[in-house]
Amino acid sequence: MMKRVLSFRPILIGAASACAVLAVGMSRPVQAVNAALVNVTNTSANRVPVAAVDDRTLQPFGTRLFPSVRNYATIAVPADKRLVLTGVTGFNNGDGSVSDLEIDATSSGMGNATRIPFAPTASTTFLRFLQNYNVYMVADPGTTVYFFIDDANINDGAGINIDVHGYWTSVN
Repeated sequence: MMKRVLSFRPILIGAASACAVLAVGMSRPVQAVNAALVNVTNTSANRVPVAAVDDRTLQPFGTRLFPSVRNYATIAVPADKRLVLTGVTGFNNGDGSVSDLEIDATSSGMGNATRIPFAPTASTTFLRFLQNYNVYMVADPGTTVYFFIDDANINDGAGINIDVHGYWTSVN
């Protein structure tokens, strides 16, 4: 068996050498392509539009909402912007039965929701808090963002404040 493999060795070496010679001989020379330089001049007669659409400091958003057990709160997103929600804080002073806040938004044409639990009661006054809860939700242009309160007691007259933070981005 060993003699048979050794007898094919010169043929294999010759075939590999022939392939290498053909590959080198038939290859084309490679040349670098110089890119053309582009000069942009921003003058009053010929304005170059520049926009930092993702700079959250240029288009900040913040509002206080007052959803209740029986009524949701909303934020309407303008048709030329997206709303990026980044944080939620708040409190309620009901009877302690409020469990969480639900946020519903449409993002890329799909419905998205998140539930944020209220912290356990801090004292006998039934104050419960949402402290600096980080979220990341993007609401499509022309849609509405909904804020619902989940409560085990439908007759709970809880006073609920929700502070929503984020920023706007332009559609274009």
